[in-house]
Amino acid sequence: MDIKSLWGLRVQEFYKKMFRYYSIIGANVVYFFIFISIIFIYYFNLFFHWIPPQISVEVILSLFVTYILIQTKVRTFFKRADIIFLLPLEMKLKSYFIKSLIYSLVIDVIKLVSFITVFLSLFLHTDNINLPFLFFIVGIAAYNILMKWTEQWLEDYVQLVLHRLNRFLSIYFMCYFLFENEWIFELILMSINAIFLIYIIGKKRNINWQWLIVEEENALLKNFKFINFFMDVPNLSRSFRNRRLLTMILKRYIPYSQSNTFVYLYSHLFVRYNDYFYLYLRLTLIGIFVNYAIPTSGWIFNILILLMTGLQVIPLQHEIKQSALLYPISKSQINNSFLKFVLVILYGQLFILYFAMFIHTSTAKIYYLVIGSLFVYVFVYFFVSKRVNVSGSTLKE
Repeated sequence: MDIKSLWGLRVQEFYKKMFRYYSIIGANVVYFFIFISIIFIYYFNLFFHWIPPQISVEVILSLFVTYILIQTKVRTFFKRADIIFLLPLEMKLKSYFIKSLIYSLVIDVIKLVSFITVFLSLFLHTDNINLPFLFFIVGIAAYNILMKWTEQWLEDYVQLVLHRLNRFLSIYFMCYFLFENEWIFELILMSINAIFLIYIIGKKRNINWQWLIVEEENALLKNFKFINFFMDVPNLSRSFRNRRLLTMILKRYIPYSQSNTFVYLYSHLFVRYNDYFYLYLRLTLIGIFVNYAIPTSGWIFNILILLMTGLQVIPLQHEIKQSALLYPISKSQINNSFLKFVLVILYGQLFILYFAMFIHTSTAKIYYLVIGSLFVYVFVYFFVSKRVNVSGSTLKE
């Protein structure tokens, strides 16, 4: 294989695979995306009105942009086997790495310009996207990519923490000065960061292939997790923790009976798998914040939170081991156990969100709870029930 054409082939292979998934998603849930976007913008607008006047919009917007950039992954499209086959050719892969950095930069710039354009027009009521502004956006994105690239040479956890703290603060202040039109401070800070990067990258070091592979696998996993929100992705690797305290609680409160066998199994999988557990935790915390900050409209957001949680736990049905399915219980009973499990966690989430609204007694109407309860019941037994077909296809023995 020609080294010069390797990068193009890898990118083509990646997009061919992603196109199959995203074409199905785009054909079926385009209206769902529009609906979610409208609700998100509406609540973000309410959030900005809730913020105390002492805190400027630029402070909040800078935090959001910084958060987006911190999530960046350097895409190299490498695979595990490349450590063996491409390691001897490392010196000839300079153009490959440059293309990867440029690609990652372009993706970041597109995300930033899209995000900032929407927020400037909706929340700052100004059209400030001009040539100098774009120049600084590209500069901030380039700084972020190169700082991410240098993480591969950090030797211990302390260095990593300090490096990321420096990266976070630098990006935040560059964004803040940019939104405040403080061009002098922006140029000074960007110049200091450029000198710092030249000093770090100027030292000759070998490529950390293990870091590149992990970085690429994490980026690919993030794509598959997003796709898994809408459709099942086979053999999706997941991380887990035992969480002994929560499992002890489950053992105590789930009745010991044959009919509850799979309720018990699904509950343990949900608690132990980081993907599902943290997803539930994040969405619940977001809902609590919205209900506390904007209680008068929180009940609409509660429905959205419940919908998103319910959709994303549906793939949990396939995490059961094949050997567990040999237990003498009918498939219909296993399916009913999964529906019961989903019903319980959604009702639990609903009551937590309602409690956050209940703090504002003047707005905690009981019919909000009734509407939410009816939605959960209808969603589980008329929507989720049609998508439950336990097969135990994902979890390895």
